[in-house]
Amino acid sequence: MKVVYYSYYGCYSSPICAYLHLNDKSKIEKEEFFKIPFLFEIDYGQMRYIGKDSNKNEVFIIGMKNFSENIKKTLYGLIEIFKIKEDIIFIDTSQYDVIFFKVLISLRRKKILTKIIDNFLYNYYLIKCNHIKRFVESYKKML
Repeated sequence: MKVVYYSYYGCYSSPICAYLHLNDKSKIEKEEFFKIPFLFEIDYGQMRYIGKDSNKNEVFIIGMKNFSENIKKTLYGLIEIFKIKEDIIFIDTSQYDVIFFKVLISLRRKKILTKIIDNFLYNYYLIKCNHIKRFVESYKKML
């Protein structure tokens, strides 16, 4: 099975959820947090492979902007057309994204603000970490 975590940007909540899916952790420490693959890398429409979980499910992330329903229908159609026998599940993580994320990412590029924005984004994760972990675990149980 393929598991795809997605959101508007695909570079904050999606990589965090995918990382937690692959690593049995209740909380990600700060140093480890900033080493999560594709964290803060905005690239819409690019499906990125993160790894395989303990049940051999492949885990991906993608940023879909406002086209998530179109992209999902297209991928399901391609699976049907090419008679691919593997299942795919899409998991929307946008409820855990930060409001004004694009502004924060723009400010983060200014060297003087990078640490402040990083601290804010990590602390935002800490506030939501228990909810995010339960969210990911609920989907892992379904697989």
